[in-house]
Amino acid sequence: MNARTRMIAFVGACLILVCSPTLAAEPLRMAHGWSVNPAGGKVAIEEAIVMMSRTVKDPKLIVLYTTANYGEQEIASTLRSRFPQAKLFGMNVYKGVFTSDGLHMGEKGSLAIMGFAGGDLVCGIGVKEVPDGADVMALTKSAIEDAARDAGRKPDEKPAVILLGATKGHEDAIVKSISETLAADIPLAGGTHCDDVFGQGYVIGNDKIYKPGLIVGLMYSEGKTGASFYSGFIGKKKSGKITDGDGRLLKAIDGRPAQDVYREWANGHFDDIDCSKESVLVMSNGVCPLAKAIELPNGQMRYIPVRPWRFNPDGSMNTGGDIHSGDTIYYVEGDKRALKTRAGVVARDALVNGKIRMKEIAGGLHIYCAGAAKTLGLGAGDETAKMVAEIQDAMDGRTFIGGFVAGEQGTIAGYGYFHGNLMSSMVVFSE
Repeated sequence: MNARTRMIAFVGACLILVCSPTLAAEPLRMAHGWSVNPAGGKVAIEEAIVMMSRTVKDPKLIVLYTTANYGEQEIASTLRSRFPQAKLFGMNVYKGVFTSDGLHMGEKGSLAIMGFAGGDLVCGIGVKEVPDGADVMALTKSAIEDAARDAGRKPDEKPAVILLGATKGHEDAIVKSISETLAADIPLAGGTHCDDVFGQGYVIGNDKIYKPGLIVGLMYSEGKTGASFYSGFIGKKKSGKITDGDGRLLKAIDGRPAQDVYREWANGHFDDIDCSKESVLVMSNGVCPLAKAIELPNGQMRYIPVRPWRFNPDGSMNTGGDIHSGDTIYYVEGDKRALKTRAGVVARDALVNGKIRMKEIAGGLHIYCAGAAKTLGLGAGDETAKMVAEIQDAMDGRTFIGGFVAGEQGTIAGYGYFHGNLMSSMVVFSE
């Protein structure tokens, strides 16, 4: 065989290797499972594993959303024993879960899992206990570094997706630390874990369970991913400057008691609330919260609700997110229809942002505000089920799971990471 013949044979062999279907990159596979079995624990998670294993038998990553007091320790230990090589990202959610099969609310509890396999996916988990008085920004940075090491990556390597289970009351510090530690344009799907009365929930990271806790998941892949973080509320051209307030206590807007201004903007919506004798927990403002805002390059405003959740006798209000003196605060409105349809809008927006075509969808993860779900009548009718149907339609029947949380975190492209209330956060993966 002369040199020219050998060269032709070598090139041909290379082409065969490159083009061989058996050596083509394996697509990312995702599959979900769920259970509302009243036994909870091992029995419930085994039911979910059976569903997931029809498509994904060897997951690299399992994402778990489970209601509180549903046997978390048994759930975690069962998953770890069945899939010792898989990374586990888990957290408590409020009263129910939802999947591409619909809404799932059990009498004793419910759970949903999503298994990821195939592709070039590499994952890492960082989980921390968050004691009173802790430096939450430092803990978050440490959790990110732990997650990178768990994935076998360097801390300065850019992940494709960030998963977050945030600690109630510390969300703004957490997203600030993420902004300072990682690049600003990474898709993020985050929620504030909670129990069924909006108290602190558990986080479950690999073989560790913490309450209160913080969990970060980092996913590395060359595949396309897309995310969206959206409220669906509309500004009503009512805004003012915060003249007294910091952290989560809003005292004054434009030099007047904040509660007086808010009541006026709401045109009598809160007239029946009397704060003269005691503090009142406000659950009636799911369609008319206050919000921060970002002006997008096209001139549109993207509102990030900061929901007042307590009216105080002195005219101040407690809020579900940090505010600061000198900031502008906006009055925004929505309705039940908007809360339902925005779930589908978020899914479609995530697909657009990720440049993912319908035929390429592998699956998704959705975080939905528990307060918005309560406004839709969670557990008392089919309005929340219709919200889930909006996601089903947008995802064209592809697999997804979701949970209800006490705060939402996400990415706004070009602006970074944010915490808000009454929002949806979603990340979608391509095959």
